[in-house]
Parts: sequence; structure tokens; C-alpha cells
Amino acid sequence: MFRPGGETFSGGPFAAAMLAALVSVALILLSASDASAQCALCRTALENGGEATARTMNLGIIVLLIPPVAIFCTIFAVAYRKGKGADDDS
Repeated sequence: MFRPGGETFSGGPFAAAMLAALVSVALILLSASDASAQCALCRTALENGGEATARTMNLGIIVLLIPPVAIFCTIFAVAYRKGKGADDDS
């Protein structure tokens, strides 16, 4: 692979897989449109509702995001502590 400075980069298969994943995610994010971001029920509720409905929907989205984020952070913290503890024993 080539770096912008013209140097070659040989990171191995892991680096190639990470680069492919990064490019794939970037393409997906750049090609996403606003219309596909909402389900039909949510869009109808927001179009027919007022300002209070929009605030309530935003609050509901935040409330629904809390458990998955908490679970992810807990798993990450446990894995980090276990990994750090294994490195300290060496």
C-alpha cells in the first residue's frame, strides 16, 4: 500500500482488513440519505405532531440509547481491566 509521502506500508493482513472496513463504513455513511433514517411510523408522527412531539421523540431515542451504551461500556471496561491485569503480571 502507498502512503501519501510515497513510502510503502506493509501492515499485513490485519491492516488491510482494517483499511477495507474503514473504507466500507465511510462509503455507507456517505451514501446514507435522510429518507432512510426514519421509519414510516416515526415520520408520520413527526409530520402530524408539533414541537412537543418532536421533543418527546428525541427524548425517547435518548432513553432507548442508554442501555446499549451502558452494556457496551461495561463490557469494554471489564475487557480493559482484564487485559491490563494480564500485562501487569508479566
